[in-house]
Amino acid sequence: MTRTRTVTVNLDASHSNEIYVAALKPKAGFFSKLLSTLWLFVGLGALIWFAWSEPFSGMLFNWMQSQGVAPWVVTFILTPAVMFVRAVIAVESIGYGYHRFFQHVGLFTRTAKVFRRNQRFHWIHHMIIYPIGRLYKHGKRYHTSEKGFGLSWVLPGLMAAGLFLYTHGFNMVSFAFIFGLWFYAKMVVDLTHARFHFDNHPWVGKPYFLWLEEIHLLHHWDQRYNFTIVHPFMDRLFGTYLDPATHRKELQISLEDNDVTVSDLINWRYLLTEASPTEYAAFVSAAQRYPKSLRKVKHLLTVLKHRTDSHPEDAEAAELHARALKLVTAVGKTPETL
Repeated sequence: MTRTRTVTVNLDASHSNEIYVAALKPKAGFFSKLLSTLWLFVGLGALIWFAWSEPFSGMLFNWMQSQGVAPWVVTFILTPAVMFVRAVIAVESIGYGYHRFFQHVGLFTRTAKVFRRNQRFHWIHHMIIYPIGRLYKHGKRYHTSEKGFGLSWVLPGLMAAGLFLYTHGFNMVSFAFIFGLWFYAKMVVDLTHARFHFDNHPWVGKPYFLWLEEIHLLHHWDQRYNFTIVHPFMDRLFGTYLDPATHRKELQISLEDNDVTVSDLINWRYLLTEASPTEYAAFVSAAQRYPKSLRKVKHLLTVLKHRTDSHPEDAEAAELHARALKLVTAVGKTPETL
């Protein structure tokens, strides 16, 4: 498993170079990449199929009724319970794929505007509203990057519910499944994620929540890992799990403001080289609303300056440094006033 790294801005250039290199896209062999991709699509596809069309409970219920179990028990207790479990599997599997491929920098967010929109809002969540550092947790109200009716997650949920109704019909089974989708996504996943970023709430200090909180903090540390919220089963299954037990150093210093992470470099590179004018303007506007997040830009400039000094042949680093300076000007600052 790749270990994420940090660099403190007052350290020497070798540490800056280490974090710069760590943020580059990892190289993998053709067959290794092929096998992991096949496993991902087969595994996710099987889980979604099971959530959508699981056939075993029907056979079990028929057998139970033949053994004398009352039909009302099957209809009003067991069937809704099974549909709720299937809804949980659907949310976990679809949510993992959606978060990993449609909300972070990747093939889909680079090729379709609708996904770039999702990625922009998620970028603001990671880099502006709740960046690694003291701003990662603040207040008692969750600040959304997408104002108003949050289509980024609501629309996929509505599409899933509509498709299930279309394929299974308007009946109690469908409504039990859709209720499970809504309840688990909104009242469990969404609430848990929001409380990761609160200063104070009823779950503070609970061992299971603390474990999940550390897992999610490592996702903000390196956005290529830990996409799940309520349990890391999907991350473990598909090779994207960073274990808090083996990343204590990162967790220990993650709430300080003196560090640049792998995710910082990935996200800043995207903003400075690939973002559309709309995305760029959205960042400038968001940064002006949350000025403390601009401390990261100062650290970024230090890393890029170290890189260009030690590797003058690295044209990309030089271009990133020049664009970062322009970004500072765009938000009305200078490197000295960040």
